Amino acid sequence: MGNQVYVLNVRVKGSLTDERAANFIKSWDFYLKDWQDFIKITRPFYNVLVERILCFFIFYDKVDLCPDLFGAYEPVRNRFETHNLIEPISCVAFPAGTLIMKKRRIFDIVIENLGDGCSFWADDNYKVFRPKSINKDYLGNIRINIKKDSKISFEQMKTIVDDMCNYCETEYGTIYLFGT
Repeated sequence: MGNQVYVLNVRVKGSLTDERAANFIKSWDFYLKDWQDFIKITRPFYNVLVERILCFFIFYDKVDLCPDLFGAYEPVRNRFETHNLIEPISCVAFPAGTLIMKKRRIFDIVIENLGDGCSFWADDNYKVFRPKSINKDYLGNIRINIKKDSKISFEQMKTIVDDMCNYCETEYGTIYLFGT
């Protein structure tokens, strides 16, 4: 029972992708090399909604949700600095990007950009192909994994989900217990 976590999940309706990248991908007529060249000149990626979501965690006043560390993948090692959000925003605003943030020994936050990803087919000189999208209604996902033995109460978790749903203007928010 020591590995149980509460999972707070909120779906985001707005696009989290950098508008320049979304416009580039729309043509669906490019190769891996074109994409790599585009990324080099476009970085860092930016999206105003991603910045707003990060500000929710920084300035939330009912529970300390400001992370200590961040990264695009595990292990998360970059120090999260509230005055410098360029790299965390870029992690999410990259098409199909992900940002992992952690508050040591208390919770993990994962923000996933579910829109505008692209895949390349090796047998056709790495030509791009359009992936299938499962749900166009929700283009982002925010998941907070809170250790069951943390000092954050279930009532506080419900308040976090309600506040995040209001802040993100969405009606999809859930809480469930996961683990052994």
